[in-house]
Amino acid sequence: MSAGVLPGDGEDLTFTRIGLAGPGRQHHSQGGPVTWITDRTQTGAGVHWAEVSEKAAKTGLRPFLLADMPGEPGRPWGTPASDGDEVISTPLDTTAIDRLDAAQVLGGWWWGPSEEELAEDEDLRTMLAPFGERFPGLAPAIADELDPELMRRALYQYTRHARIGLVPAQRPADVLASLGWQGAVNSRPTAEITAVLRSWEDRFGARLLEVGFADIRLLVSRPPCTLEAALPIAAEHFAFSEEAHGGLRCIDAIARAMVGNPFWDFWWD
Repeated sequence: MSAGVLPGDGEDLTFTRIGLAGPGRQHHSQGGPVTWITDRTQTGAGVHWAEVSEKAAKTGLRPFLLADMPGEPGRPWGTPASDGDEVISTPLDTTAIDRLDAAQVLGGWWWGPSEEELAEDEDLRTMLAPFGERFPGLAPAIADELDPELMRRALYQYTRHARIGLVPAQRPADVLASLGWQGAVNSRPTAEITAVLRSWEDRFGARLLEVGFADIRLLVSRPPCTLEAALPIAAEHFAFSEEAHGGLRCIDAIARAMVGNPFWDFWWD
């Protein structure tokens, strides 16, 4: 397999130390292959993802896990005999993403009521506390990595079965752009989401792990370990998605959910 070239239909995913994960099929958009997806769901899918990720610099292919819609196996990614045309489209030009600034993107998404609205609405003040009508800016980067054994156990205990996808991408943050993912286009352009994911990858070691119809999950090697450190990051999460970490929409609750947590979850309507 050449670097950055998707496997063919019927090929096995053989470059893991824990056995075969294939065979799989290419999935297309507008006539061209966009991603390659295993035919079968995998137990221990997180471990497979980690093994394939280790080879990504050499293969040029980034793995992601496919999250099916509840009660609808095969959606939105399609069955082995069809394409996942519900969520994938033409890959984006990542050079355009290079010009985007994560702080400006998040600031533009900040739902900041006026001072008068805040003064009159206790629920709004609670939702945004300890911040207010203005986006507080990007949180500082975190340098300390979680214990690698803790990360390994977190992936090992990731029990949801999932198919594994491969996509040519320079870095994990670019997977959605390379898929032309459409899951959040009603409220968040994929290019801007990618700009934020790049920033989180740089500052917190956050890598895209799982992709669904309108939701994603990241694996984070440098999450905040105190509530104080978590709060400014929670403000970013609040601006980023409709709901974070299982349906939370209050910054303080988001911050508490992410302390020491290697998984970050986001959903859009």
